[in-house]
Amino acid sequence: MKSRIFNFLFFAVLVAFTACSKEDSITSGNSDIQTKLQTLVENELQGYKNKFPDYPGGLTMKILAGNESYFASAGMGSSVTDGIHFRAASNTKTFTSAAILYLYQQGKLDINHKITDIIPGTNQTYLSNTPEYDIPFKSSITILDLLRHRAGVFDVSNDMVPDTVSAPLPYKGKNYLEYIMEKEPEHTFTFDELVNVVAKTGLYYFTPDNGYHYSNTGYSLLGKIIERVSGKSYQNYMMEEIITPIGLTNTTMPVLGTDRNLPEPYAKGYIYMNGSQTDVSQSNISANVAEGTLITTPYDLSKFLRTLLSGKSLLSPHTVNSVMMNCLPTSSKSSGKYGCGLTYTQNLGYGHNGAHEGYLSMMVYDPQIDLTIVIFTNTWNMKDGMNSLVYQLSEFLESTAYKAKEIVKKED
Repeated sequence: MKSRIFNFLFFAVLVAFTACSKEDSITSGNSDIQTKLQTLVENELQGYKNKFPDYPGGLTMKILAGNESYFASAGMGSSVTDGIHFRAASNTKTFTSAAILYLYQQGKLDINHKITDIIPGTNQTYLSNTPEYDIPFKSSITILDLLRHRAGVFDVSNDMVPDTVSAPLPYKGKNYLEYIMEKEPEHTFTFDELVNVVAKTGLYYFTPDNGYHYSNTGYSLLGKIIERVSGKSYQNYMMEEIITPIGLTNTTMPVLGTDRNLPEPYAKGYIYMNGSQTDVSQSNISANVAEGTLITTPYDLSKFLRTLLSGKSLLSPHTVNSVMMNCLPTSSKSSGKYGCGLTYTQNLGYGHNGAHEGYLSMMVYDPQIDLTIVIFTNTWNMKDGMNSLVYQLSEFLESTAYKAKEIVKKED
């Protein structure tokens, strides 16, 4: 099963660290709410399985409501806790955005700068002047354009390189990631390599700031900018400056093609198609660094989102509210809105979604009532291809999140 087709659907969020965290006062929630949430998760999973009887996946949800904490799970075993690991995929983009905005807040970069501009206090540009970074309209793209998916950067991981490109490339008419991994399954992809595909093909969607197109490769560029500005590898910067300071003890971001396993305990991920299931838990995630490599737990992800978007740690309230949460419409025909590594879903709040083979997830935070919801399932239902996956996201995960929010609000 190929992962490229569906990664583009899903969106993200993040914030920073000061002296005390709101999680210090988190306690177990109201028992009546806990019972109702557990019943909801069980009923929603059973309702889905009534439509797809052989569906092998489960449903897990973590909620932080004020200073109360809830966890509910069904179909993943009775011993599952909010410390179960899963692949959170494009929720990574919220982390990357948070890192960029943290550097911006420190004066180490300017999100309104072009990616060809000079990094403050240095004599080097945000991206190198080497041929592999000679992408279309490079001198017109701002860092903010990349954060908002408004740079028009061709998405190497999700789209095929058309036969019509003039360059004599061996992967014309193919997806570059699939082309490489067919020959070398444990190949370690790099930012330079992925962006070089865009430079060689000359592909783009539109001129900068003249549209919206979700682009994993755009976030690869942001990962490279983090490295050049900070002087650290992306992985080291994220662990040392974002993940560890916030207190996320069960969150990792693998970068090597050989690093294919999840930490214990973890939810196995499955592809469900034609009545059969395939375990796809092991995966080469190296092509998704900075945009989809995140492995985490419901507890860590909920803590991260709440800490970030509360504006009381890492990022200031101004940076969160005026920059990160400044979500613009993705199209004239859609109600979807995207900010800086962050989506806004009406009546739910701000967050992101994630999809990588075997795992579908979403995280959302409503600042008005201080409510955080993280929910995931560990199976891709491919019965009707793309349509089944979209149905899973909207009518299974998102629908359950709406119902969970109503339960918490009514009881409060």
